[in-house]
Amino acid sequence: MGKRMMRAVVMKEFGGPENLRLEEVPAPEPGSLREREVLIRVKAVGVCYHDLINRLGNLPRTRLPSILGHEIAGAVVAVGSGVPALRPGDRVATIQRVHCGRCDLCKRGRSTLCKEGVFFGEEIPGGYAEYVVSEEQGLARVPDGIPDEEACICACTIGTALHVVRGRGGVQLDETVLITGASGGVGLHTIQVCRLIGARILAVTSSPRKADRLKEAGADEVIVAPELKFAEAARRLTGGRGVDVALEITGALTFDQAIRSLAPAGRLIVVGNLETRPVSFMPGLVILKELEIRGSFATTTPELSESFRLVGEKKVRPAVSRLMPLADAA
Repeated sequence: MGKRMMRAVVMKEFGGPENLRLEEVPAPEPGSLREREVLIRVKAVGVCYHDLINRLGNLPRTRLPSILGHEIAGAVVAVGSGVPALRPGDRVATIQRVHCGRCDLCKRGRSTLCKEGVFFGEEIPGGYAEYVVSEEQGLARVPDGIPDEEACICACTIGTALHVVRGRGGVQLDETVLITGASGGVGLHTIQVCRLIGARILAVTSSPRKADRLKEAGADEVIVAPELKFAEAARRLTGGRGVDVALEITGALTFDQAIRSLAPAGRLIVVGNLETRPVSFMPGLVILKELEIRGSFATTTPELSESFRLVGEKKVRPAVSRLMPLADAA
């Protein structure tokens, strides 16, 4: 009997989108699953800016040939012998990076920092394919009523928003929050999470065309900054004080302006870096204003489950902009 095949978008070298090619490749076999592994038939996979960074060769852990895609939703096909809680037919979605569940960091609830963690599309094959394998601790059940195309993006958008806003940012009622890259996937959902908490939201965009969408998402003020100079406007909108929290989704391009937007004792939470390059800043500013700079990375499985609860209760709306067949991935 021949080996079972599947369609997958395979990247054999870094560069332009033409390097993403639809091919027939061997499918993972149910009988080959390890104890804690789950075989999933992919129903939908999100396209993240992280995928573009990966395609260009800017993520050193990526093993070629690679199948991209870490925003995955689908149905369980088979489970390993050590997975009692899932059965074939269950609907599941993945977090971006599967943690080991055993190390000290995982046991302390800091699973996004797990040293054994693996990222879909980098160390392990991702979801631009008909089937994918994940360990069970990287999965959450998808409730009825949430379609696959919404479920697949919940970890990387809403889960990331929960992690940065609540877990790392500690955003409180009536605090003022500035969000860079606010019109992207993480940004639009971060606005909604901040709105739930009751924070005042200043959303930054470089495009006037995106201002209305940011208002619709819940931003109190939209700062249109075509040249990404927004610190002065942020201080003006806060009566000269500055913002309590800056959620830095863009990264190097806006880091300096974000840190200059902060009030004394303000917090800068870095969650994205679109241009994977270093930044420079004056340490004196951090010292004199007693500022905090924190990182925020990925999503935990409980945060994905919380995302599904918020979507089910219609407190957060997943923003899916376009649906395409797998063959159009490039």
